[in-house]
Amino acid sequence: MPHATAPQFTTESLAAAVKSVAANCDTPTVVTLTAAGATVTGRAEAVPGAPLTADAAAATLAGMARLIGRHPGMFGADVAGYALILPGERVAFAADRTGTTHHIQLPGAPTEPLRSDRWGAICDGLTAMINAAR
Repeated sequence: MPHATAPQFTTESLAAAVKSVAANCDTPTVVTLTAAGATVTGRAEAVPGAPLTADAAAATLAGMARLIGRHPGMFGADVAGYALILPGERVAFAADRTGTTHHIQLPGAPTEPLRSDRWGAICDGLTAMINAAR
């Protein structure tokens, strides 16, 4: 009986998927990343509550991790990771199933001040989300 193997995506394919979604974002956006072999695809997600803000992102991601933890069966093996796009800062962050976090620089000049003080908590939230989906 054959068994399924984990997707074998690259850092570059993950970053390309995030940048593809970011090209159409003008507000902070949570992205689900799915993989089929080496191909990664990103999908923007609606988050519960009010529109997502950069300041509320870490708390929102922690809440989403709790939701995923309560319903892990809803998240298939094709989920390769999660990302958060901060279009105003021209950065995105992702955490993937390999345990790697990614800092992705987006093209263009920032239109908002860079707030690196919240980036660690954002990465922690994304990591908690992918760990909950395992």
